[in-house]
Amino acid sequence: MPNQSKPKEGSIPDLSGLISKEDLHKKGSFATYMNWARTTQYLREHASGWDFHLKGIHLEGKNEEYVWPAPDGSGYLMCFFQNGERTTPLFPFPIMDNRNNPLPMEKISARDVSDSHRRGLCACAAFVFGLAYELWARIEIEEAEKVDATPVKKEIA
Repeated sequence: MPNQSKPKEGSIPDLSGLISKEDLHKKGSFATYMNWARTTQYLREHASGWDFHLKGIHLEGKNEEYVWPAPDGSGYLMCFFQNGERTTPLFPFPIMDNRNNPLPMEKISARDVSDSHRRGLCACAAFVFGLAYELWARIEIEEAEKVDATPVKKEIA
């Protein structure tokens, strides 16, 4: 269970262990997830005063943008939480398609940004507060298993 003592004003609350099976959903046979609306409700209840933000970037000749260009030509968001003057470290979150492939800047739509904003909020909440970290940890383990399961081509000298 999460730390039951009330955190000091402005301190970062520990929300690990807060979620329950009732919070979880399955997307087909693929991933188990907690929807972003439930995540924001937990944040309102247990991390009062901590607001989610995107950091903008100033690109030459443009207004402030919220999609940052990556070296490979894809885009990402820089997420953080703020409570008064206190801000958390920046958390980069890639803008991806439905197969988790990064999208090239020129193909990023408003829908991609809004979807990534919600997903970035959830990932950043796990990073900062530990909220639903169990789900993200499982994803990391599954991705590592896929990499380890990739057959290695052996060459004969």
